[in-house]
Amino acid sequence: MPKAIRLGAPEPIAALNRIKITEYALPLAEREPLVDVRLYCPDVVLAETICPFFRKTPADMLNRAQASLKDGMKLRVHTVMRTLTMQKRGWDGYYQKTLEAHPNWPLSALRRATNQYFAPYDQYAPPGHCTGAAVDVNLLDKDGNALDLIAPTQGWEAAYTWSDLLSPESKQNRMTMVHAMLDAGFSNCREEYWHYSWGDSAWAVRVGETTCPYGWVYPPILLEPDQEGVSPNQMALSYTTDPKTGKPLSAEGDFEIGASQESWRIGLLFAATVPTTLRLHLPTTSQKTPPLFWGANRENWGAGEGVQIGREGKTLTLRTTPEVDRLYLANFIPPPPAKTTE
Repeated sequence: MPKAIRLGAPEPIAALNRIKITEYALPLAEREPLVDVRLYCPDVVLAETICPFFRKTPADMLNRAQASLKDGMKLRVHTVMRTLTMQKRGWDGYYQKTLEAHPNWPLSALRRATNQYFAPYDQYAPPGHCTGAAVDVNLLDKDGNALDLIAPTQGWEAAYTWSDLLSPESKQNRMTMVHAMLDAGFSNCREEYWHYSWGDSAWAVRVGETTCPYGWVYPPILLEPDQEGVSPNQMALSYTTDPKTGKPLSAEGDFEIGASQESWRIGLLFAATVPTTLRLHLPTTSQKTPPLFWGANRENWGAGEGVQIGREGKTLTLRTTPEVDRLYLANFIPPPPAKTTE
């Protein structure tokens, strides 16, 4: 790979928007699928709350990058895919902070400042993470400890991939990760040492292509156990999609509650803005309806505000349109999640 390409290139929005996305001309069934990195990339370490989907080609590259590392080092993935809801929350939040700090700036200046840190979601070129083509990583040692990739710099001063401000140890650690990812076939956003992609519009600009394979893609909606003792076999979920884009339009699922289950908690994932129906099949026809609590991201538990609940026999039917990508349902108010250092 030529040195200039390995070192990256500027990524102005206008240049990204000129890249033709080739999969848009293909029927949905012929576009490259997403894979679940929890299963497809078993040797990398994943942050707990990521949206765990990646296009198959860059997922293969991620496996190659991991396999190339020596001395028991591991890639730790802290972002793969983002839904539109996730991207919108990040962009809008940073825009609002910038507006509050600079109320007299014109709209164009506010957008430019925000676009430096979050890819806009209202352009022809989708944000890389929203195409399933981008991944953010750092590096762990054989004991699972994060290796220092930034000292003595901090914050955005540390972000430039090819920084000359790093200590020798940090520089060596960073370059170990950078070269593993580049040699596997990724390109790097030179302003963010942790961000790599293949096949999105930004990749095309960096490597001098005029087309790219990947556009907007939507992760599958999941209904998953979120508590030990809750079996995946108790749950089933299906959903309808737009036949042209794959965007989910509605979802419905079933959860069989075992007679011996005194407590349970399940997660409805990546269903933000999608009208969803959940049927809870109770083990008894008792007229007493069990308590139900909803928690966005396992926090702020409430008694189902905004949820329509009906009952017929042993089945409780719940209808909701989630505002968040991770919504949890339980028959008890769980303790708050343990604090981590992530």
